[in-house]
Amino acid sequence: MENEQGKRAKAAVAIVPPDDPLFLESGLERVADGVHRRSVLERGENYKLSVACAGQGSMKVVIQSKATRLPCGGGALSIPIERAPAQLPIDISAEAGASGMIAWQITRVSART
Repeated sequence: MENEQGKRAKAAVAIVPPDDPLFLESGLERVADGVHRRSVLERGENYKLSVACAGQGSMKVVIQSKATRLPCGGGALSIPIERAPAQLPIDISAEAGASGMIAWQITRVSART
């Protein structure tokens, strides 16, 4: 079951492949473990954080002091990170009764002219 949930969550956030120049980093975690990290970014640049949860319940996603609720239905949440800090704290925690897998990906936003 975790394997299938992991595949669904990863597919929902696979915006760019790891060999794409816009790819920065990604991960897959159990909902119960959450995601608690500091990602190193290039200060002042623009990024996008994509998060998806496959399973039951919901997650609390806190980025740049803004909290968002993410249902674990497999859909992705896209969060723009504009004028990024040098380190971006990512805090994603399970709400009561949540289970499954959570995937995330940070990509650079390309400059368009």
